[in-house]
Amino acid sequence: MTKSYFKQVPNFEYVNRTKGNTDISNYITIKNLFKRGKIRPDIFGNVSFFTKYKVIGNERPDNVAFKEYDDPSLDWVVLLSNNILNVQDEWPLPQSSLDEILLDKYGSYKALHSDIHHYETIEIKNSRGGIILPGGLRTPNKWRTNGNYIQAINTKINQISGTESKIATVTMNNGIKNLVVGSEVLIQGVNPTYNGRFPVTEVLSVGDVIIRFKYLLPSIPEVKQPEILGTEQVTFTVEGTVGTGNAYYYEYYDDDSYHTIPAANMTQAVTNYQYEIKKEDDKRNIFLLKPDYLNVIYNDLDDIMPYKKGAAQYMSDTLKKGENIRLYQ
Repeated sequence: MTKSYFKQVPNFEYVNRTKGNTDISNYITIKNLFKRGKIRPDIFGNVSFFTKYKVIGNERPDNVAFKEYDDPSLDWVVLLSNNILNVQDEWPLPQSSLDEILLDKYGSYKALHSDIHHYETIEIKNSRGGIILPGGLRTPNKWRTNGNYIQAINTKINQISGTESKIATVTMNNGIKNLVVGSEVLIQGVNPTYNGRFPVTEVLSVGDVIIRFKYLLPSIPEVKQPEILGTEQVTFTVEGTVGTGNAYYYEYYDDDSYHTIPAANMTQAVTNYQYEIKKEDDKRNIFLLKPDYLNVIYNDLDDIMPYKKGAAQYMSDTLKKGENIRLYQ
């Protein structure tokens, strides 16, 4: 047995306010759309009552209801199952309508398809397969120092050498301003003995720019003068909320060492079109109440929709009469 939603919605007598009507006793009967059915919380919050469904192409709620319940008039069950109030905004649009709306919204094909709407993270996993940084998080393409997001001064290494006393000496390409004894630097791209995060033990400056510094290695290096290939670098994290760095990273600790992922390698640009299409695709993923539970919804409507005796303006289970405000004017 099917049940029409709007036949269940009770009526409301409302004073006729159409232009030209002067009879204050003239009422019109309308449906009380403020009396809205819903799926009760113990069902709505339990996924076992529902199945997942993906809206295909230009399917409408009545098309989906026909496929699921063999009855297009049960489109209201499809909408209630997803708490959809406004079909125009909350149901996926036909592709032809979507293209027209998006072009009007962004003004041109270039702005729609080429302009960047925002940036999103790319998923990063550690050596054990655990997710360090989830993908799809909206983020700016640059950061100030903020938790795992760091801003840093990044410079190439011109020369690096070690000694029997485990002291390594680094000469930098551009140098680093404000580097002092005790500052922590990250050495990358050299022989493994030299790589890692170390405190600076001695500095040599030209003006206020440090061009050479020393640090203590964990062991005596086998290679005292590593070959410089041009990829070796020093990274110095800029402290505070306002930085003067030239590089941006996502930093994490894994497998007994620090890892820094350049911003360009852990974010991706999302165009206006990609953003809008994803929003539409998300609308296509809906839940449908299983057919076995339709009678539960029907019974709930029978209880929710009728007016209760004693309520203001009550006339019957299916009718209320509005107050005529013209009597007080």
